[in-house]
Amino acid sequence: MLRVTAKLAGMRKPQEFVVYPKRSGDGLIVVQSRKAIGTFNPETGKGILNWRGSNPKYFVHLCKALGAESYVFPTVFIAACMVAQPKSGDLIGSSPETGPVYIA
Repeated sequence: MLRVTAKLAGMRKPQEFVVYPKRSGDGLIVVQSRKAIGTFNPETGKGILNWRGSNPKYFVHLCKALGAESYVFPTVFIAACMVAQPKSGDLIGSSPETGPVYIA
């Protein structure tokens, strides 16, 4: 999977974000690094981001009760995410049990 390196919000150092496939229902894109997770609408740039603290962040941390904040993502970051976003037929991983895993 392709990654995007960026320094968002008040991050001290740039982080490497994995870009998940766009969700078909609402069209949101999810990005995740070791210490941050966020989701945004690629058309408006509006979304939520949880980046505070040094603990790893997972999907549950997209909840505002767990520290997620409203955030407007920069257009340069959105453009990089659109390029890095997995597309149909891309290899996204593999395991001994399943072999290669591709986006449908």
